[in-house]
Amino acid sequence: MALIHLTIVTPQGEFYDDDAQRVVVRTTGGDVAILPHHIDYSASLGQGEARVTDAAGNVRKAHVEGGILHVAADKAQIITQSFEWAEG
Repeated sequence: MALIHLTIVTPQGEFYDDDAQRVVVRTTGGDVAILPHHIDYSASLGQGEARVTDAAGNVRKAHVEGGILHVAADKAQIITQSFEWAEG
């Protein structure tokens, strides 16, 4: 199974650094899903829900407060003011 490497960075430092099957985030233009082998892509993030499907297939929801999404070479990076898992 193909994976994409996801890194999430907040002002407090690196929040997440692991492989994922899928990442869904809300951009200022609407929700986008990032899958392995996605084309290079950058977008401004809006406020809303993110969903990360990890390598094992577990889906975790989070709240995101703006920022930037950058995707290149099977790596996705989210730089945001706030990223909080829904369960914690």
